Amino acid sequence: MPSHAQYAVSFYKPEGFVELTWLRGTEQMDDQDFKAALEVFAEAALQHRPPRLIIDMREFRGQPSSKVLAFRDEVTVPKYEKAGIKKLAWVWPGVDAGDEGTGAAYDQRYFETRDAAIAWTQARS
Repeated sequence: MPSHAQYAVSFYKPEGFVELTWLRGTEQMDDQDFKAALEVFAEAALQHRPPRLIIDMREFRGQPSSKVLAFRDEVTVPKYEKAGIKKLAWVWPGVDAGDEGTGAAYDQRYFETRDAAIAWTQARS
């Protein structure tokens, strides 16, 4: 039976970040699944209060609606801010590295590799 896992959330205490890794099962993801994953990730940020988050989009296959994207901006992003996030790194090959995201209260950047994302989150601002 094939796996339909959609995401994994990991806390790296020594490095001070929580990571959301989207998995290939996202190709079967609906809006409710996407919202649930965002909530789990945001709650992990609130629980652990790391200064940094990483979102790995390399295996993401979902197509969330504009309603879910609005939910992210209205509900999830404020939780990141409440958790005290200082940096959010996206591992998203093909996205313009100069794009700095939505203008939230934390720095965010896009990277081709996970190693580059981690290095940026660890660098002093």
